[in-house]
Amino acid sequence: MKQILFLALLSYSIPASAQLFVDSKKYTAEELVMDFFNGACVDIISVEHYGDPQQKTFFEGSQSGLGVNAGIILTTGDASVAVGPNDNMGVAGGYGTEYPPNNSAFSQFLQTIGGASFDWSVLRITLVPHIDSLGFMYVFGSEEYCEYVGSQFNDAFGFLISGPGISGVENIAMIPNASVPVSINNVNHLINTDFYRNNMPVDTNFNYCGQSPSNDPMTQWVQYDGTTTVLTASATVIPDSTYEVWIGISDIGDGVWDSGIFLSIESLCGDSLLEPVAGFQAVTNGNTVTFNNGTKYATAWHWDFGDGATSSERFPKHTYANLDQPYTVQLVATNYCCTDTTYTIVGGMSATDAPEQPACRVFPTQFNDLLTVELPGEVRGARLQLTDVAGKIVLQQSINEKAVLNTGALPGGTYILEISASNGWHWVYRVFK
Repeated sequence: MKQILFLALLSYSIPASAQLFVDSKKYTAEELVMDFFNGACVDIISVEHYGDPQQKTFFEGSQSGLGVNAGIILTTGDASVAVGPNDNMGVAGGYGTEYPPNNSAFSQFLQTIGGASFDWSVLRITLVPHIDSLGFMYVFGSEEYCEYVGSQFNDAFGFLISGPGISGVENIAMIPNASVPVSINNVNHLINTDFYRNNMPVDTNFNYCGQSPSNDPMTQWVQYDGTTTVLTASATVIPDSTYEVWIGISDIGDGVWDSGIFLSIESLCGDSLLEPVAGFQAVTNGNTVTFNNGTKYATAWHWDFGDGATSSERFPKHTYANLDQPYTVQLVATNYCCTDTTYTIVGGMSATDAPEQPACRVFPTQFNDLLTVELPGEVRGARLQLTDVAGKIVLQQSINEKAVLNTGALPGGTYILEISASNGWHWVYRVFK
């Protein structure tokens, strides 16, 4: 069936669940980096990932205690291992893949640490900054805390940068106010403790290495036995020059006991808020419709199937009484801060008979005192409403063919115009004053 899809970007505060969410959806490295970091401060030129696809994905941890809302997680094993509660002092979800030395910047960095390297998960990013400094906010966590502090079994990670004004390749993941790289041996329960967090709960099976058990709620949501605080890897750069950045992690000495980097969306001038992108396809078999959910960066999904039934499943299947008539299906995707709504029509017409939905005319999209809305010729009668970014309705009315909205009293900002026609068609536009 030909799908009629309309996208609405609605942003407002919603309750967040107190947990770490690590997405099972397979994102490409380019998709994650471009969506989060390509913007006003930097232009992303190219992105590569070295490692298994399961070692990188989107995470949301706004209420987990990590200290970062969301971003990209890179892990030495399967990324799902990072999800708590911390009920095991040595989880290993690695792939045991040994990477031989080569001429890459990250490989040469690992050779300075020594020992065989396994289970790489490395981002290689070429970018052009438009500012004079770059900052990457992150948290490092590991199952090798605290038993392997001071040993050769130290999972390694680094934020490496090269380019104009930088001598060779520089690791910028440094302890604040010190020229010492952040690592398990350098940040732990014995040294640089201000930047370390014990994440081992009360459990008779844990080796606390002389520490007291942690009462931090993070023990319920994050598996790793210890983490750093939120740190920033910073570099001074020359604006509008090209730089190469390597952000990576690797098992050292063996391929077990996992570690991870939580790279914040607030890196590289990123926003603390992240809008999900709702999208799905409906596949019909008789009166049963399977909904293939392709939404990005959401942690909860609410479906309205248009016949009075709803679902909170990520990938639902729904059987209608009779698909000879059309139903408007709505998906509302949410995360810790924001929401996005999309619609499609199922049933009624065959794929060859279903008409494409024409657009409304909404002008000017950058309005002052007046905003004009014109329905397409096929439509007579609709209901429109204008909401602010907090989700508050500031104006609503019926429209026959055309309406001129008096918006003079509205403050400047972003607004969402939603138009629902009597024939079931639906449009959403973002407009600005």
